Amino acid sequence: MSAGALIRPARPTDAAGLGELLQGIGWFPAYEGRSAAQNRAAVEALLSSAQAEAGRSLLLVAEDARQRISGYCAVHWLPVAVLQGWEAYVSELFIAERARGAGLGQQLLEAATQAARDRGCLRIWLVNNRQRSSYARGFYSQQGWTEQAEMARFVLPLGTS
Repeated sequence: MSAGALIRPARPTDAAGLGELLQGIGWFPAYEGRSAAQNRAAVEALLSSAQAEAGRSLLLVAEDARQRISGYCAVHWLPVAVLQGWEAYVSELFIAERARGAGLGQQLLEAATQAARDRGCLRIWLVNNRQRSSYARGFYSQQGWTEQAEMARFVLPLGTS
């Protein structure tokens, strides 16, 4: 575990650190060719919107002892009629390269799972890209999660922002 790590809800003032984290990962086209200021403004608007609609999502950050954003997790609450209840969906979980292997991913997942339990969710789920190192090293199965091989993920892009 990472000594001194604080897992807490994200705030709009975390926008610069979160933007830096996501841009540094290098996987996301939305961050390519944009300045740090542009990314900060976009993330700040998103965090402000999420904060205003706090009942729909929980955005968590892992803050290190130097108050840098070292990890990020987004979890959302979904009503599911076939379950006759609610489920939680983890849409994002990212750890800064400098902080990987310190247990932050596990801490963020545990915080998301506890929040889902606290809300009375019947299950929590996520999607992991099979090309990512987290999948290859079995990170989620090591945390007790089970892969649903029978499911397929379909995406319909709705345009660019």
